[in-house]
Amino acid sequence: MLSSDLRYALRMMRRTPMFTAAVLLTISLAIGANTAIFSVVNAVMLRPFPFTKPNRIMQIAEKNDKLNLTNFGASLLNFASWREQVHAFQEIAAIGYQNFTLTGGSGDPEQVTGNRISPALMRVLGVSPIAGRGFTDDEEKPGAAPVAMISQGLWKSRFGSDPNLLGHTITIDGAPTTLVGIAPSGLYLFGGGEVFIPLVIDPPKENRLNHVMSVFGRLKDGATPQDAQAEMDIISKRVGQQYPEVSDWSIQLITLFDTFVTSDLKTGLLVLMWAVAFVLLIACANIANLLLARAAAREVEMATRTALGADRRRLLIQSLVESVTLSVFGGMIGIALGLWAVHLSDRLIPPDLLPMPGIPVDATVLVFAVGLTVLTGLIFGIVPALRSSRADLNSVLKQMGRGSSSSKMRARFRHGLAAAELALAAILLIGAGLLIQTLVNLKHAQLGFNSHGLITFQLAPPTAKYPLNSTAPLFYRSLVESLESVPGVKGAAISSAVPLGAGNYTTTPMAPDGQSILPVGTSIPIDWRIVSPSYFKSLEIPLLRGRAFTDADAPPAPRVIIISETTAKKLWGDSDPIGRVLHRAADPKTLYTVVGVVGNVRNTALNQESPALYFPMAARVWPRMDIIVRTDGSLDALLPSIRQKVHELDAELALAKVRMMEEYLSLNAAQPRMNAVLLGVFSGMALLIAAIGIYGVLAYSVNQRTREIGLRMALGAQRGNVVRLVVSEGMIVGMIGVVIGLVGGLVMGRAVSSLVYGVPARDPLTFIGVAVALTIVAFAACVVPARRAASVDPIIALRYE
Repeated sequence: MLSSDLRYALRMMRRTPMFTAAVLLTISLAIGANTAIFSVVNAVMLRPFPFTKPNRIMQIAEKNDKLNLTNFGASLLNFASWREQVHAFQEIAAIGYQNFTLTGGSGDPEQVTGNRISPALMRVLGVSPIAGRGFTDDEEKPGAAPVAMISQGLWKSRFGSDPNLLGHTITIDGAPTTLVGIAPSGLYLFGGGEVFIPLVIDPPKENRLNHVMSVFGRLKDGATPQDAQAEMDIISKRVGQQYPEVSDWSIQLITLFDTFVTSDLKTGLLVLMWAVAFVLLIACANIANLLLARAAAREVEMATRTALGADRRRLLIQSLVESVTLSVFGGMIGIALGLWAVHLSDRLIPPDLLPMPGIPVDATVLVFAVGLTVLTGLIFGIVPALRSSRADLNSVLKQMGRGSSSSKMRARFRHGLAAAELALAAILLIGAGLLIQTLVNLKHAQLGFNSHGLITFQLAPPTAKYPLNSTAPLFYRSLVESLESVPGVKGAAISSAVPLGAGNYTTTPMAPDGQSILPVGTSIPIDWRIVSPSYFKSLEIPLLRGRAFTDADAPPAPRVIIISETTAKKLWGDSDPIGRVLHRAADPKTLYTVVGVVGNVRNTALNQESPALYFPMAARVWPRMDIIVRTDGSLDALLPSIRQKVHELDAELALAKVRMMEEYLSLNAAQPRMNAVLLGVFSGMALLIAAIGIYGVLAYSVNQRTREIGLRMALGAQRGNVVRLVVSEGMIVGMIGVVIGLVGGLVMGRAVSSLVYGVPARDPLTFIGVAVALTIVAFAACVVPARRAASVDPIIALRYE
C-alpha cells in the first residue's frame, strides 16, 4: 500500500515539474540553512566537551564585590590554600598561560603558546595523553627536572610525528627539557596551547594578590554545585582571615559551558537559530499554500476516489506520503547544501571566533537534519492532506462554478499564511538591518590611532636570560633603535598588547589618591598596558597634556603613568590631571603620578571606548611583548629586514603572530560581520519566499475568479478597475503582514540589543525602511497577477464557465 502511494507521489512529481521544482528549491534552502546553523549550535552549545562527565567540572574563579570584579582570575597561593582544605571536589587544578620559544631540531626558532598546568589537571578533566604520560605530582615541586608535553599539531608540524621523540630532550626557552607526552586534544580549549609544562608552586616567589591563574575542579560523586559553592565560601573566608590582604576576595563557581562560551556568542547563535527557524516556517507556509491550491484543483479527483470507496484515512495517508516525499527529496539537497556550508565556514570563520578549532558534523547533526526534513513534510502537508481527505463528490459538484462559504474560508486561510510569511520576513529584516548598521558603525568607529601601515609581531625572550625588571627593558630599547634604522620604517614601539589584539593587558580597579569627583573610597576599572616611550608617536595617538615617557622613568625614579582622556574625566572631571596621584584599589600604598594625558583609544573592542592607563616600559615588561613597526611598505618586503634585526640581537628568538594591524581590526569585526551577513542572507531568503507566497495566493485567486472578473468586465469594468481590485486584495494581505512584523520587530530588537552598536534596538529609520521595502515587494508581487486578471477576455471567461 505504502509503495503504491510512493510510486504515485513520484509520478505526480514528474507530471508537474514546475510545481516540484518550486517546492524542492524552497525546502532545500530552508533545510540547508537550518542544518548549517544547527551544526554550529551543536558544536558550541550542545555537544559535550571532550572530557569525562564535563557537567561535573567547574571553574573556581575569584571575585571582589568591593572592586566590582566578577569571574576574575585566581591567585596561585590562594589555589594552594584551597587545595589543602577542599572536600566537595575530587581534585582541583590550576592553569597558567605562557609563551615558549622552541629551538633546535628542524626549523628556525619558533614561538608557541602554551600553559603551565597542575599535574592533576588531566585527572580533573578525565583525559589522557595521546602518547606517553602526563606529569607527576613530584614534578610540581621546585627543583624538579624540567619536563614537557606538546600538542599533536606541533608534534606533527615540527617533529614529523616522530614516534621516537618521547623521552628525548627538546629545548624550551633555552633550557633542555625532556618530552614525556603528547597532550590530549581537549587541552586546546585552554588557550590553544601547544607546549605544556608543570605548574611549579614556589611560595616565596609568588604574590597572593596576583590573580592570573585559571582553576578547575571535578565535583565528587553526590556533591552538587550548591554544596561546593557553600564549602568554597567558607574556605575563602578562612583564607581571608589568615591572609588579610585577600579578605575582600571571595569565590564564584562557573560551569564549563559559561567558561568557554561568551554571552555575545551565545546570543548571536540563538538569534541565528531563530532566524533559520523563521525561514523554515515561512517555507512551510509557502509550500502549504501551494499544496492547498493543488488540493483545490484535485477536489474532483479526491471526491471521485471517495465515491468509489476510498476511506478518509486512505486519502490522508496518500496526501501525506506525497508531501513527505517532496520534503525528503528537497531535504536531501538541503542537507548537502548545509554540509557544504559547514565545510566552507571552517575555512572562512576566524580561528578565535569559536571555542573549538573546527565545526564537526556528527550523528546529532545528521539525525537533526533528517528528522527536520520529515517533520517539515508533515507540517506543510497536514492541512492540505486533511482538506483533500474530506472531499465529497456531491458537495464538489454543487460548488463547481460558484463560490461557497468553505471556499471563502480556504481563501482566508491562504491569505493568513501569506501574511504570516511576510510578518516573519519583516522580523528578520529588522534584525538584519540593525546588525548591518552595527557593522557599518564599527567599520567607521574612531579608533583613536592610525592603523594604516602598522606591522605587529610578538617576542618572548626567556626570562632566565632577560629578567623582566632589568635586562629585558634594555633589550627592547635596543630593538626599537635597531628597527628604526631599517629603511622604510617610520617608527617602532613596544607594548604589552597592541590595540584590539590579544596580548598582555588587564583591567584593574584604580582609585584616586586625594581630591576627585568620585565618592571617597570609590575605584573604577581601568584597562592598562606597558608601553615604550615611542608608543604614542608610532601609533599617532595624540598627547593632549603633559609629557610622554622617557628612558629615565626606570627605578629608582618615581612611579609615573599616562592616562587617557576618558580616565581623566571619570576621575577629575575638567580639572587638570597632571600631577594627580592614583593607586591600585588592592594596593593603596603604591602610588603613581600622572605625567601625561593621551587621546582615547579603542584598546579592547571596536564597540568599547573604556578608560585606559599606561605604564612605562623602562620600569618593567611582561614575558611576552608586542612590537609595532610603522611603515609605508608592505609586510612581505619588510619582514626579512625585521627578522634580521631581531636575530642580530639574539639569534634564538622567534617572531610570533606577525600580521598587519588591519587583521586585528578584521578579527574584532568577525562576529558582528558573521551575524550581519548570515541574518541578511536568511532575511533575503525569507523575503523572496514570502513574495512568492503572495504572488502564488493572488495568482490562484485570479484563476478561481476568472468568471467573476469576466462578468465585471462584460458589465463595463475597466482594466484599471480590475488591476486595482486585485492589487488592493493583495496589499491588504501584505499590510497586515507588515504591521504584525513591525510589532514582532520590537521583540527582535530586544533580542539583538546586546549585539548592536551605534544604533538603538528600536531604531525608527530601520523600522520605516523595512516597512517601505516590504510594501514595495508586496506591491511587486501583486502586479503580475493583477495584470493577468486585467487581460481576461470576458467572452472566453463566460464561455469557459
